[in-house]
Parts: sequence; C-alpha cells; structure tokens
Amino acid sequence: MYDQEKVNEFVFRSENLVKSVDMDKAFLIISQEIDNCEDKYLNEYITALNFVRNEKVLDWIENNVDRTLNIGQNWGHLAASSYLSWERANKWMASGRPLSLVALDGIMFCTTIGKRLNQSLWMRQIQPKLIDKPKPEIVARKLKDYLLTDNAYRTKNTISKIIENLFNA
Repeated sequence: MYDQEKVNEFVFRSENLVKSVDMDKAFLIISQEIDNCEDKYLNEYITALNFVRNEKVLDWIENNVDRTLNIGQNWGHLAASSYLSWERANKWMASGRPLSLVALDGIMFCTTIGKRLNQSLWMRQIQPKLIDKPKPEIVARKLKDYLLTDNAYRTKNTISKIIENLFNA
C-alpha cells in the first residue's frame, strides 16, 4: 500500500539535508534512497531531488526515467529545477518518449512568466529558465517540427503553452 506519510517525511528530510551538507553529498544520499525505492513510488519520491538544483539530477533523470510508465509533469518540474538547457532538452526530444515528454514539460516550466494556474510555490520562487537562453524563434520552430513526429494531445497542448509563453511574455 502507498504510504503518503512516508513520502512526505522523505521529502522533508531531503529538504533539510540539502541545507546542511554540500550539494554533491546531498545528491548522493537522496538519489541512493530514491534508487532503492520501489518503481511504483518513483513519481512521488523524485520530488525530493528538486531541492538539489544541480545538473547531476538531469543525468539521473536520463538514467531513471524508464523506471516508470507514467511520466507526469513532476519529471519536467524536476528538470526545470535542475538547470535544464535547451541543448539537453533538444537532445531529449530527439530521443523520443519518455525523455521527450520530460523535455517538453521542463521547457514549459522554464518559459512560464508570472503566476500560472496550479504553479507550485517552488517554481514561483526559483523562476527557472533554460540556462543557455535560446532565441524564442529557434525554440518555436524546433517544437513545431517536433509535432511532425509526436502530435499526441499532450504534446500539442504543451507545445502550444510553450509558444504562448515565449511570445506573450
């Protein structure tokens, strides 16, 4: 049975750990605990990695995203919190699902300006951006090209939000 209290306690401990040790050590401890969790709880446990805010988390995503079939926006949230670059997002899109879904959600979080409906307080506080600052026209063109290979509803909806974010900021 799923134990939300156990997950909440782990996330709370992780947030405090990040404040008390260096980031590399925090990443190692948190990621090892997540690596040992059952795959069915992975989507909940990854929340703790948001506090690490390190590109190592992006490598961790690449190595662990295949552990789950349900790629929710929390994966993109994590990527955006971890200094996602356009270069990496583009690479993830080229690799297809599931990483392409993480990339699209990460780009969406990195292009959101101001308050967005259901946006976490964490995202409002850190206001993530794509670290290599690509030109909006380049991003929009690449995303429109991507629709030729994946035009599922979720993909179309996310790309529409990103393009709106890019040009209505």
